[in-house]
Amino acid sequence: MKKLMSFIMAIVLVLSMTACGHTVGKIDLNKNQSAIYIKDDGSVTYAVSESFDKEYYNKDELKSKIEEEVADYNKSSQASVSGAITIEKFQIKSEVATLCLDFATIYDFATYIKEYNRIDEKEFYIGSISENKNCEIQGSFKSPDGKKTVEADEINKLENKNLLVVKEQYFVQLDAKIQYVSDNCKVSEDGIVTTAKQEDGISYIIY
Repeated sequence: MKKLMSFIMAIVLVLSMTACGHTVGKIDLNKNQSAIYIKDDGSVTYAVSESFDKEYYNKDELKSKIEEEVADYNKSSQASVSGAITIEKFQIKSEVATLCLDFATIYDFATYIKEYNRIDEKEFYIGSISENKNCEIQGSFKSPDGKKTVEADEINKLENKNLLVVKEQYFVQLDAKIQYVSDNCKVSEDGIVTTAKQEDGISYIIY
């Protein structure tokens, strides 16, 4: 998921935040960190960043391709509204590239990630638990304060709650109240969830 654009995969580039950091909601990100911010109004901000330090990397070409891919989605029948995706920030500074995209809806975020990043549907989902068809919910879960634990069968019963499933490490902020996270997640005092690294399995956030 970190490789936001398919063309970036082709040139072996993973986008990252600037060394001096970038703020997404309450999340202060630095190099080699990524963020998802799910807001009360259903919009999503997604930010990723990393090194841009090879001589053959071309800033203008990368910028053009990002704009082209966003425009392509916005013109497609998949876009929920006009301007479903906007580029909030694109910057290359001190050999680090920064990209921050705003999605009008959770649907657009989910559709774009799956369609353009070719993510395995078993490893990414955002939406209601009742509509989850491909991501098996498994493992143990804890409340944000760690005081309560439940198993997957109890989570599956929460059909009116929403679920975020990822298999990458992200900082995740939600305006909604977090109900549970999987055991491989960490929750800070200000409610920011850090999901597990890819090698540590799938992370779940219930809200």
